Amino acid sequence: MKKNIQNCLFPGRVIAAVSGCFMILFIAGCTSVITISPSTSPITEKDTYTKYARVSGRSSGFMILGIPFEPSEPSRAARDSAIKNGKGNALIEVTEEYNMLNLLIVAFFWTKVEGTAVQIEHAGEEIE
Repeated sequence: MKKNIQNCLFPGRVIAAVSGCFMILFIAGCTSVITISPSTSPITEKDTYTKYARVSGRSSGFMILGIPFEPSEPSRAARDSAIKNGKGNALIEVTEEYNMLNLLIVAFFWTKVEGTAVQIEHAGEEIE
């Protein structure tokens, strides 16, 4: 008799487990934002700049209960990486794609920044 009750409960456990997995997927959410900017540093009419190459930078991380773990500013880290890859001191024609996947208490994020690396000389003086 005990064996028959366990056989009847087993399909119910499988259905509950599968239902739980679907609930987690429905609660999870994904966000994507794309932004466009003319430059990462203000350029005035007195400034001059030299264009280099098209570059990109990436950054990723995660949060647990809203507390971010490295990097704390993913957009800035991706921009800095792109500038470093281009050997300039700023970017122009910038696009940034920021994505986030929320899973209850954990959130994963990744950022990609693309732009043209430039060396800007502000009012005739070079800025680092």
